Order: sequence, then C-alpha cells, then structure tokens
Amino acid sequence: MPKPNSKTAQRGFAAVAAAAAVVVGGGLVPAAAAPEVIEIPSESPSATAIDSAEQAEGLEEAVKRDLGKTLEQYNEESKVSEEAAEISERLNDEGIKASASVEGGQAEIKVSKADEAKAQHVVETGADKSATLTVEIGQMRNVGDVYEEVLENVKPAELTRLTAIMNTKSGLQIIADGPAAAERKATATSSKLAAIKSLTLEEFVAKAEGVKLVEGSGPAKTTAADDYFGAMGYLTDRSGQPAPTMRICSTGFNAWSPAGEDAIITAGHCAEDGQTKVVGIAEQTEPNVLEAIGVPVGEFGFSQFGGPNNSGIPSNDLEGITEDEWAEIVNNTEPGTDVAVIDDINSDLNLPALVSNWPAGGPREGTVKVTGVSKAVVGSTACSSGRTTGWGCSLIIGEGLFFVLGLNNDQRPVWGYAAENPGQSVLDQGDSGGPVMVGTRAVGINSADSPGPDGIEGNDDDLAFYTSLSDVQSKGYIDGYQIKFYVNTPMLTSVSDGAEVEPGAKLGGTVSEASSGTKVNVLVDGKIVETVAVDAEGEFSINAPQAEGAFSFTLEAVNGLNKSELVNGAVVVVAPEPTPTTTEPAVPTEPSRPAEPTEEPAEQASPPADQEPSASASDEPSKSTEAKEPKKDEPKKDEPLAETGAGSVPLIAAGGALALIGAAVLLLHRSARRHG
Repeated sequence: MPKPNSKTAQRGFAAVAAAAAVVVGGGLVPAAAAPEVIEIPSESPSATAIDSAEQAEGLEEAVKRDLGKTLEQYNEESKVSEEAAEISERLNDEGIKASASVEGGQAEIKVSKADEAKAQHVVETGADKSATLTVEIGQMRNVGDVYEEVLENVKPAELTRLTAIMNTKSGLQIIADGPAAAERKATATSSKLAAIKSLTLEEFVAKAEGVKLVEGSGPAKTTAADDYFGAMGYLTDRSGQPAPTMRICSTGFNAWSPAGEDAIITAGHCAEDGQTKVVGIAEQTEPNVLEAIGVPVGEFGFSQFGGPNNSGIPSNDLEGITEDEWAEIVNNTEPGTDVAVIDDINSDLNLPALVSNWPAGGPREGTVKVTGVSKAVVGSTACSSGRTTGWGCSLIIGEGLFFVLGLNNDQRPVWGYAAENPGQSVLDQGDSGGPVMVGTRAVGINSADSPGPDGIEGNDDDLAFYTSLSDVQSKGYIDGYQIKFYVNTPMLTSVSDGAEVEPGAKLGGTVSEASSGTKVNVLVDGKIVETVAVDAEGEFSINAPQAEGAFSFTLEAVNGLNKSELVNGAVVVVAPEPTPTTTEPAVPTEPSRPAEPTEEPAEQASPPADQEPSASASDEPSKSTEAKEPKKDEPKKDEPLAETGAGSVPLIAAGGALALIGAAVLLLHRSARRHG
C-alpha cells in the first residue's frame, strides 16, 4: 500500500452500580511553527480487500504489550464480541431486556426468567448457536432503569458523586467517589423534594436489591489536552487562529456527510459546546510531541456533549432546589452522548478509511483498515488510539452511562463503555475524539478517564470511557453521516468464470468480512441491472439472464456510500439438453375376437312352412370389433355382441382408433344385412 507523504500533513429500585467521569483533555500547549503545505496521495477509501499484514507494528505491538496476545488472536476474539453484540441487538429488537458479555472466547447472554423461552429461540436461530444463555431470577433491569430510579430517589446533592452506572460481569454497578462524609453539610428545605428525594447513594443502594456501590474518583476530565488518518491530532481555539494557548484533540474516524462529502467523527466536548473552532492538524512524528501546526482541517458541524443542548446535572446549589426546578433538570438530563462532526474538509486533504496505528516514524507510516461499525460488549478486548498515547488495548469491563465534567461544572451523561486504563496508558489527555476498535470494526470514540486506585469491582486500574458509536447511530445523533470503511470485493463461488449455466440460474457468491447492510450490485455496460442483499454469513446470489448467449457483467459490493473494487465476470447461458423419453412406443395389435360361447344356443322355433327362415346370429360369426352400442332403452344383453367383451378394446392403444373405425364400418354393414 502506498504510504502518504510524511512531509507534513414509576419505578422501583434496581440492581446497579453508578459513577461520574472526567473528560479526558484540557492541557495547554504553546503555539508552534508556521504551517507547511501537506501533500497526501489520493487513495480511495474503497481500495483493496482487507489485508491483516498491513495492521502491523503499532497495533501489533499494542496487542502484544497490553493483552499478551497475537494480532490473529485479537481479531478472532473480536468476531465473538461482534456475535454477542448482534444477539443482544436481536433480543432488544424483540423487546427482551438482555445483557451480553464475552468470556473464554464464548458469548454469554443474560435474560430474565420470563423471557427465557423467547430468548432461547432468538439465540438458536442466530448465526452463532453456541452462545450461553443465562437466566436471571426476577425482573431484568438495565442501566436506563437504574438511572431513572436514581434521579427519582436520591438527593440531588448526592448526584455530584456519580462517576458511572454500568452493566458489568458482576451485574449493575454504581461507581461513586466514595461514601458521604459525616461532616458534609445538609441544608434543610421546606420543599417536597427534600422529603421525596432524601436518600444518599449508600441508602439507595441498600434498598436497591442487587445494586452495588463502588468507590471511584469523581467526575472524569476531558481527554482534550487541548484536545487526523483517524487518531491524528488537531488543534482548536475559540478564535480559529493559532494562539499562545490552544487545545488538542484526536480525530476518530473519517466519514461521509449526508451529501456524500468528506467528514470526520470526533468527540463532542472538543467543540466546547459550539464555542471553539478547528485551527489545523497537529503535526507529530511520535505520540505526545507536537512539532508543528499543519494545514487547516475543516469546521465543526454538529456537536453534542451530554444531554440535549449540551445539558447535564448541575453541580451547585442543589440542596435548596425546588421540585419544579428539579423536574426541569431531570427532563434535560436524559442519557446523552459525546460526539461531533467536522465538515467543510480542506479539499487538499485525502480522508481514507484508515486509522493510524502510530508506528515508529509517525502516524502516516502505518495504518489499520476500518471494515465496519459494531458494538462492544463486556469482555471485549478493544484498542484505542490517539495523539497522546498512540495505540493502547484493554478489556471492556462495563457498558452504560458515565458522567463527565462539563464546561459549566455540570455532569454530562454519556452512553458508552468503561475499560481498564492502567496508569492512563490507554487513554490520556489529548486522546479525546480518537478511535476505539474491536478487531477492525469501529465501536467507539475516546471520551474520558477517571484516575484513582478504585474503579468497577474487580478492577484496580484507572478507567477509560468511550462513547458508543452503536448508540450514536441508533439514536440518530448524526443522521446521514456514515463512517468510512473498506468493503471487500464480491467473489462468485458457485461457478467459474466463463462457465455454462442454464437460463435464470442462481449464481452464488460471497463478500468476506461483510458488515450488516452490505449489498451487491450487478452492472452491465456500467448500469445497475440487479441489486441483492448479502446475508449474515456474507453470502449472496444473483440471477443469470433468461436469454441464451454470453453474459458479461461487473460486481460491486456497497454499504451506504462505501464501495468495493469492481470485479468482472462472465458466464455462457445455454438451453438445457432436452430430457430423453424412456417410454417405448406401443406396437399396434390385432383386435381380439369374441370368446366362443360355452353353451349351445337355445332351440329356435321353426318358421311357418310358407316362409323362408330368417338369418340367425350363428349364420356368420361376428368379430369383437363389430361392437355396437345398444339402442336407448334397449337392454344391453339383447345386443348381439354385448356379452362378448368386444366393447372393451382400449381407445388409446396404438392403432386402436383405426381398428375401431374399421370395426364400426363392418358392424354397420352386417347390421344392415341382419336387420334390413
């Protein structure tokens, strides 16, 4: 692969655990040298098939260093994670509350007893029938349920202690910064709110069956130390110009805008509630070392940090708040996100579907292909990247809400994942907005970290928090935008090129590593004549034409605006060989004669002497073909041939029709002679 030029460039209590996080970022950096022109070769985001050999150095080193695994093991485990996520999504689509995780290379799904049978059917009919289904006794709750219960039952002042509410392997957990101190001042108020929402977090957890409280370290900080390929840095300032102090963030994933133009997905808090502007690329040859301000990138478009309109839970003056004031706050603190898009991209830049893996020599010296968008689950091993730490990999230990310190000293609720972050080696200031991947699928955006000795139960490291891209897509935060990813070239597997096929034959094929929603276009003379879906196993089939002759076509796999390379194919449509008949033609046979009577004919009365005797039936024996239908109302037994069986000659016997005609003529002749 050519390298880019590196010159520059009404609810009860639930079982849960909750906590608040600090947005990663916020350090100041000095102004750097004047920008230089960046030259980047034009590499199409729909280049070649996925080549794991290109995922070298930076990512491979991070996987080995942080996970103790090979790149191949990491990619295999990512497939299990994706299968678990898909099962969870199918269950949710069926209205079944479920939690998914990965353990020992196998998907584990938890549901309530009431949903067991329905869930088992969903699991068994999925692509992965080996998933383990675990049944929870009682009602199944999720993070959203617990968050609402906390808002309805806990003292507003206690909410400032929240770090996260996460679904973990140990169940639902609330992470907080520690037990309330005895000397903490509580202000009495006459409002109804004081009587209704009177619980501390400890009291709430004591009443909420199965909920655990875990000591944390308070709200998270932004990853923007002053917060391009994905994982490269960019500089921001409210003036939009180089300044003595600027903020640094990292780009996440290159994308398409609704109009099909280039765009970039990054963290919402990097836009500072819409107040800041992008200055230019942060040029570096190694992580965390800013060397120059590169060329302009673009402008922030949509951004959201926290709830709607960048809202969050206020941290001040909550002791004396009225019920109406609190109700308004609750309405504006629904689970939110931390995502932004950069539009109006500098036309001199090229944005391929690649993420830098930060090898030695700089971010443009090695990349990882993005092959789709997925969802992480608890137990997934994820790798994130950013301009401060480069590549880092760790275990996803929770999914749910985390609370991030906002510009107004409020706590912004964000839906996403918690991961181990030992010594902030995976996520640190300035990594905000960077990409998070499971295998080669995009799953998240770097958002926040929470330093401190304690985190989610069973984890003593610092925590990294990632915005969930699955949540961003499902809730339509950036409707119309699509992450760029590589789509593999479709290949026919059922027939070889130039093979003979029958008219209308099904031609089967496959697209390896196909993301959900992938389709295959069949083009003839540059025009699409057929579009077919690719199933969960990556298989598809197209139809050969009905007309005979040579049929040349081109195949193209597409997923939204992402397209594969074109591949040509040809078959020859021929009519099927006529099926040979195995029936022997029937040989005409002589008509059978009537059986000879076994009894003597009855004695006839003698005619009068003066009359000639009339001819009798025995004067001339008749043949079976002389059959004659009896007259109407005349008993069949009176017909001369009725008892001979002559009328039973099959009409369909070969030559039978001609014999019948001859017999009829003879019969008429004889009858005329007998009865004339």
